[in-house]
Amino acid sequence: MKDVFKTDLRCPSCGGGLSLEARRADGPRVHEGALWSRCGRRFPVIEGVPRLLPPDGAATLGGAYASFFSRHPDLEPSSSDCRSAESIRTQRAFGDEWHRFPELLSVHEEIFRWYFEGPEAIRWEGLRVLDAGCGMGRWLHFARIAGADIVGMDVSQAIDVAAAREGDGADLVQADLREPPFAPASFDLVYSLGVVHHLEDPLVGVRALARLVRPGGELRLYVYRTLDAEPAWKQVVFAAVIQLRRVTTRLPYWAVHGVAWAIALVASLVFLWPRRVLRRWGWGERLTRGLPLAHYTDVPFRMLVAEQFDRLVAPIEGRFRKRDVEGWLKDVGFDVVAVLPGLGWRAIGRRPAAQ
Repeated sequence: MKDVFKTDLRCPSCGGGLSLEARRADGPRVHEGALWSRCGRRFPVIEGVPRLLPPDGAATLGGAYASFFSRHPDLEPSSSDCRSAESIRTQRAFGDEWHRFPELLSVHEEIFRWYFEGPEAIRWEGLRVLDAGCGMGRWLHFARIAGADIVGMDVSQAIDVAAAREGDGADLVQADLREPPFAPASFDLVYSLGVVHHLEDPLVGVRALARLVRPGGELRLYVYRTLDAEPAWKQVVFAAVIQLRRVTTRLPYWAVHGVAWAIALVASLVFLWPRRVLRRWGWGERLTRGLPLAHYTDVPFRMLVAEQFDRLVAPIEGRFRKRDVEGWLKDVGFDVVAVLPGLGWRAIGRRPAAQ
């Protein structure tokens, strides 16, 4: 953690500023220590990342930090789990996923551009931006390269993958986006891609993130959509996936990885490789464009496995209609700029400048 970053952070409990007690530092960068709140709470800084988790979020730290707490037992966080077991399992699942699939691929840059399509191009240079639920840091990496002053926040151990890649290029914090450790109106742009649909109540997360947007700034979300308007065969496949998830969300992660690998292999053999050949001709393109998982035709096999793992591992997963997403933005008093279709909804909301 850069020493200057502590001035941006707030206690997620009382909202007050934090005092830094550095226990191991290297110039302006703090590797270990604690952040103290005026309400009495203490938050550890581990491997350069401040851990501002709620009292019931200590379980997401996992066992990797046992050596830190053995050296600093006074900073041992609460282990009480007040949130649902499914919520805790979902957080742990994504922590495992991004350690299991940490690669940053060239195709991710194209996906990044797709996520941020809209009526107006984003001018990243100089924007103070929050990636809420950054995972292993795919999207914040490209936002940083584009010139944004980027902050990454994630509740899981995936934050360590982002920290290892980005170094001092981004400010990173382990925190729950429902209790973000920042002052209101701290950011020009807040985005959360593929995250709030994994919350028990997505609107709680949307409200928490909306408070961080400056007047005139934007909130961007990506969430899964329902398949109400899709052909019957797609709805049948989706129903089968739901039944499979009832099993896989209770399996050990290595077993889910095996199932995801098998699905990716079958999909490649039956759908994707034939499409790669047939789409050279116009009739082949038309014939194969609607095949299952056709949108993964040009991605590496390992990414295809990762995507199936992502679908199968998280206990909490919601799907929403366009009007649901528009309703979230209106609930927080934002103007609905656009809700763009695709594999999911890409929502753009703007906080009125007069607020």
